[in-house]
Amino acid sequence: MSYVKLENRPASWWRCRAATIGQMIDQGWVVWSVCNACFLVMPADLDWFAFRLGDEETLWNRHPSCRRLGCRGTITFHGTPPAINRCMELRAEWAETTPTVPPRLAPEQRERPLPDPAQPEASRRFRP
Repeated sequence: MSYVKLENRPASWWRCRAATIGQMIDQGWVVWSVCNACFLVMPADLDWFAFRLGDEETLWNRHPSCRRLGCRGTITFHGTPPAINRCMELRAEWAETTPTVPPRLAPEQRERPLPDPAQPEASRRFRP
């Protein structure tokens, strides 16, 4: 049996591992939406999606209409799984083999997201 690095795993593997919004929240996914017509990029608040749609709903293979006034494009969700530095479009078929899915965690047991990095000193000098 061989090991496949997380960066090299296909999107279908990640879909099985984080199929629902609740699992994405538990695992620490970062998700945003991109319009295919006006290229509007907006961060997706997974907590809001869980409140509005429910924990068991999915963002995989979903294409809602764009939120910008006058735009007739559709949105594609993109995400970054935890522990890797790879952005992927949330579009995939189901995998042939099902990976192990970690159990759901209570909100107080989840890892806190990292704070935004401090602004570099060099960038502060050029502000008026």
